This record gives sequence, C-alpha cells and structure tokens, in this order.
Amino acid sequence: MRGNGPTLPSTSVERLRLLFLTVAAGALFGGYWFLVLVQDGWSERNRACGALPGIEEFLDCSTRILVLQALVPLAGPALVAVLTVSAYLAAPTVITHRHGARPLDPWPAIRETVERAGLDRTPTLMLSEQSGPLWMFVYGRRNRHRVMLSSDTPLCAVTDTERVTATLAHELGHLRNRDVDRTYLAVFAVVSLALVTIAPVGLSALLVTGPTPALAVTWRDLVLALLVTGTWAAVVRAREHDADLWGGDLRPGGMLALLTGGKQERRGLLRLHPPHERRLRVLLDPDLLLRPSAVEAVATGIAAGVVVTELGVSLRTLLPVPPLVAYWVAGLVAAVPVSGIVGLAVWRAGAARVLTRLQVLACGLGLGAGLVAGLVLAPRSGVRWSRWIPTAPDFTAVAEPTEIQPGTAIWMTVTLLALTTAVTGWLALAARAWAPRAGTRAWRYTAPLAALMLAVVLGTWSLAARLAASEQWGAADLARLMITPQAALFLLVLALVALLAPRLPLRTAAPLLVLVLVLPPSLLILSPAPPPPVTTRAAALPDSPQAGVICLGLFTVGVSGFGAPADHAARARLGETLRDSDDGLLRQVGELFLRGARTRSQDLEGLAWTAFVRRCDHLRRYRDAPVPEPVSPFPTEGW
Repeated sequence: MRGNGPTLPSTSVERLRLLFLTVAAGALFGGYWFLVLVQDGWSERNRACGALPGIEEFLDCSTRILVLQALVPLAGPALVAVLTVSAYLAAPTVITHRHGARPLDPWPAIRETVERAGLDRTPTLMLSEQSGPLWMFVYGRRNRHRVMLSSDTPLCAVTDTERVTATLAHELGHLRNRDVDRTYLAVFAVVSLALVTIAPVGLSALLVTGPTPALAVTWRDLVLALLVTGTWAAVVRAREHDADLWGGDLRPGGMLALLTGGKQERRGLLRLHPPHERRLRVLLDPDLLLRPSAVEAVATGIAAGVVVTELGVSLRTLLPVPPLVAYWVAGLVAAVPVSGIVGLAVWRAGAARVLTRLQVLACGLGLGAGLVAGLVLAPRSGVRWSRWIPTAPDFTAVAEPTEIQPGTAIWMTVTLLALTTAVTGWLALAARAWAPRAGTRAWRYTAPLAALMLAVVLGTWSLAARLAASEQWGAADLARLMITPQAALFLLVLALVALLAPRLPLRTAAPLLVLVLVLPPSLLILSPAPPPPVTTRAAALPDSPQAGVICLGLFTVGVSGFGAPADHAARARLGETLRDSDDGLLRQVGELFLRGARTRSQDLEGLAWTAFVRRCDHLRRYRDAPVPEPVSPFPTEGW
C-alpha cells in the first residue's frame, strides 16, 4: 500500500468515506421523516395556497412550500454534524478526567521510539490511574494528540521493553496515518446518527402510524443500522492494519513478536480488531490490503442509491434546469465519495498489478446491485407514504420500484450492472496505463473523470427508474423522453474521452479531461430542445366538468393518457376539458393549456401541466371531500 506513494489515501480512509456517506444517507432519512412526513403544519400551508384565486399566486405559493420541503431534510445531516463535532471537541477532556491521567516524562526507550516516528508534533504521554494488562491508545485533537498508557506500563517497560516499544510504535502509526481525528469523528457520527435517526424514527413510526407503515420504516431502520455498524467496524479494523505497517517500520522485531504472542481480542458479534493471524499476514505481505472488496462495493452502492434518490427529488425542485441535469448533479454529490471508495480501491490494485478481472467484475456488479437496493431503501422511492400519512408530500416524488414493468425492470437492472462494471473496468485500464509512468499523481486526473461517469450513470438511472415506475414507460420511450440533443452530445463526448484517454499519455489526455469537466456546466445555460413525442396509451378524456372526476382521470391513467409533451393537439383537448371545470384554478389552467397549444409553446404547456398536477394534488389531500387514492403517483411536473 505504501509502495504506491504517500499521496494515495490509505484503505481505512476509503471505509471512512463510506461510513460518512452512509451516515449522511441515514440522516437525510431522519430529516425527511420528522420535518416533512409527520409535520402537521404542511397541511395548513398547502390549504392556504389552494385558497388563492389566481394560478400564478397558487404556483408561487406551492413552489415555496416544495422548495422548503426539499431543504428541511438537510437539517438531519446538519444536526448529526453539530453533535459529532461537539462530541469530538469535548472528548479529550472527558477521556483525561475519566482516566485520572497525568503527563508522563518518557524514559529513554520510549523517547527513542517517539523520535524515530518522525512526527511533526510529539504527542504527550499520559499515565492512567487504571491498572491492568499493558494497553495504550491515542486520543486528542490535531496538533494536540496524547497517548494514554495504563498504570502498569512503567513496570512493563522494565521487564519487557520490546513489547512496550512495539505497542507504542503501533499507536504512533495511527498518528502517522492521521487517522485519530477521523476515527473519533466516525465514532461520534455513528452514535449521533443512532440518537437522531435510527432509534427516534423507529419509535416515532410505531407511535404515529399503523403496523404496516411502521414495518416499512423499521426494516429500513434495521438495514441502515447494520450497514452503519458494519462499516464502522471495517473502518476500525482497516486502521489497525495501517498502524501495524507503520509500527513494523519502527520496531519490526517487536511488532512480529507482539502479533505472534499478543493477546487476541475476544470473539463477538462485532470484531473491532482483526485476528492476530490476519494482522501478521498483512504485516508480512502489505499487498493483501490492496485487493478491492465486493462487499464494500455493495455497501457503497446502497448508501449512494439512497443519497441520489433523496437529493434528486430535492434538486429537481430547487434547480431551474432540466430534470436530467438536476439528477446528474445529485449523482455527482454521491459519485465523488463513491469514486474515492470503490474507484480508488480498484485503481490502487490496478496500479500495483494485483488486480484480477474477477475482482473488477465483482466490484462493478456489487456497486450496481447496491444502487438497486438503495433505490428500494430510500424513503422517498420505496414507500408511498400518503397511503397512511395524508399530509405526506409524496404525490410528485414517489415511484415505487415494484411498479416498474418486469421487462423494463430487468432491462434497466442489466444496463446498470453493465455500466458500473464498465466504469470499474475503465479505472483498471487507466491505472495500468498511467500509474507506471506518472505514479500516484495520475489518480488526481483519473478521479474527476471517474466521478463524472458515475454521476451520469447514477443520475440517469435514478430518474429513469422514477419515470418507469410512475408511468410504466418502456426503455425506448424513456430514452426518447430524457435524452435531449444537448444531453446526447455530452454523453457522446464523455464516452469518447473515456475510451481514448487510457490510450494516450497522461499529459495529452489531461486537456481532454478538462474539456469534459467544463462541458456539463454549459448544459445548465442551454435551453433544452423539445423531446420527441413519446408513445402513449390512448385514453379518453373525462366527460364531466367536475374537478374530482378530472383529477381522478389524471391519477388513474397518468401523464401518458393525456398526450405526450410535444403533442399540442392533445394539450388543446385537455385545455378545453379543464376550461369547463367547476374549479376556478383548473379553468385558468385550461386557458393556459390552450394558449400554449395555439402558440406551440412547450414552456407554457409545461407550466400548465405543473399547475394541473399540483391543483389535483391539493384537491385530493387538502379538502374535506378528497379525490380517491391515485394509481399512478408520479405525473412529472413540466414534461
């Protein structure tokens, strides 16, 4: 691992990134549950919007609510971050007082070991009042670290100096790897998540909802808890290997003796230290740490799938860009840590020439499988909460994966697995091509392009899954609807750069990488071209002017039954129906549809469609005589 150069993060850093990504996903879940799903105040605000007389006022009011609902779940991660940092700052003082520790002047053998470590700042040795077998641990904050020693350490230093110096060398290895602060942040992040999300959400679901929704929340809660706990244990185990390697440099003979005859950690449900046999094998052969883990790839995919699903809905509301671009942005937020976890693991193994094709395949398939599982776990896609919580704002957000047509679901899953495997394969090729000539510096150029490719895969697939679930569209219809000419151009350039880059010297490939990284922002300022018509199901428009009947037709047949986005004649027929409605706002929507059809303006028709969906949503959920429960929950706004 260290042979690849000091600029590459250690394997424990990969698992720390996965842990923080998982904690963020869980905190988003908690924020959405407490601040959106079970908040009664949203009903009053929406009723106030529905009472407004004009369509513009209604849209402005409802948009403000949707933006606020998209932002408030971020309070979950923010609260976890505040609790984590607060505990991290208070921990050194608490630990010192708990152990009754006092500073200790190091004796010669200890002083020599500390000096040989080559640390920027020498840690303070603290002697605990607690006795027992020899033990040490590092704590504190950056530039103010301390090493806690048991009260029996001075005696052990006289009777078994080699064992004491080897143990100290291992602890100093944690400082050389700079993992002390990160590990304490990880520990407190897990505890904070349990306090803020895992326990309260499960308890709240039992008290607020019935057995069925409570079960839907509880099993997601348990999966999240297992994922976070397992990842945290993997972090702790990986950092032990990293510290062993540094300790082996300082005291090679002592580390071998310590791992050969030292006391093993007791076996339990959660092992926080690797077995000594495993630690000894890694100490003798560090390349064992370079092999990527398919299990880690699955866990990464689950966390990334939840994050993309949650952020995709929010950013679709917040950003004034085409839906596909909004989901690409959400995908990029998750893809950056994913490239630093699975991507770095594959790249490092490829650079060290210890990567096999089977491992590349396993990581790619594992990442794709995890993304599918993350879509099911995400609270805003896995469950239609409005069935049990009337005020739940999920009408334009939820698309249950079970509603995707079986053939489309199989095609989408196979495509996703192929794409994630293609990205991991590309990383392996890039590592073998560039690492021998440029060393670890090549990763700086590889990582952004890998993150961009993953962002496109994650965002496109997540949006496609929503549309396929909501309207039962097939693969061809989805592609024609989402891929505008600008998006197609970007995808083509990205694919060409990905294919050509590993075949070129890094110095030549670097300008191409810059080009493809600059191209996405240009999409944000380009007006999307009208998508081609989508094959739709023929459906008769309601023949009643009653708003409840019209909206029930929308809920039953969905978007496709009312004509494709570019079908101006169908939009005109819909406008004529709405113009005769008994609801004042729907009559204004009908006039907007007719004006858009006359001028062949898809922007006006998209605005009218958004107003149509929102008004029917309000009539369904915020009146005394609601419209019956919809069959299709995701008529997409603005298409």
